[in-house]
Amino acid sequence: MKNGNVYTVREVWLRSAFEALQPFFAKLGYALPEKIRFAIAFTSTGKRGRVRGECWHPVASDDQHFEIIIRADTAEPVEVLGVLVHELVHTLLPPSVKHGKEFKAIAMRVGLEGRMCQAMPSPILRERLIALAERLGPLPHAKLNFTGASSDTPKKQRARMLKAECSAACGYTIRLSAKWARTGLPVCPINAAHGALICDIPDDSDDEEIKPENA
Repeated sequence: MKNGNVYTVREVWLRSAFEALQPFFAKLGYALPEKIRFAIAFTSTGKRGRVRGECWHPVASDDQHFEIIIRADTAEPVEVLGVLVHELVHTLLPPSVKHGKEFKAIAMRVGLEGRMCQAMPSPILRERLIALAERLGPLPHAKLNFTGASSDTPKKQRARMLKAECSAACGYTIRLSAKWARTGLPVCPINAAHGALICDIPDDSDDEEIKPENA
């Protein structure tokens, strides 16, 4: 919601930025689509990727909307607006174009420069975006730091290793997973006459070979 000149929702701030950029694109002859959603979140490459923004085309949406996602560790308003302009260029082209010559032609016309896959505002466009950021007011978003153990994402748990030992006390021991212990314990390799190793095998309900929820 908007309260005076203060936005409390990131997506509303981005929508307002989009609406302010529409006349600029239109003046250059580019009609931006209306059905676009905006988010500041993880891009599809996750926290280890380097993608600063993504534009998903309507073919991927159940209700035929574009989806523009800006990486959550981007928080400086002018930088966010620069990524937004970059992704808006993608809405004007088929997804197969990527950052080819058709993208470059529009990107340079609206004021982007540099390598097209990372094209960002030229000094002239940056001045426009600085002025826009001032009009919009504070962006209700803070940089999400991806490093450190601050997420509740389940950590991958290692399989619990069980101890198996020779019943004749020859000293031979090994460790193996509950899965393989249930399959069958090996015979003591020191002396086959000692027979199979012994192991305290837990019930299935106690098995700690747990996969993370997102595996």
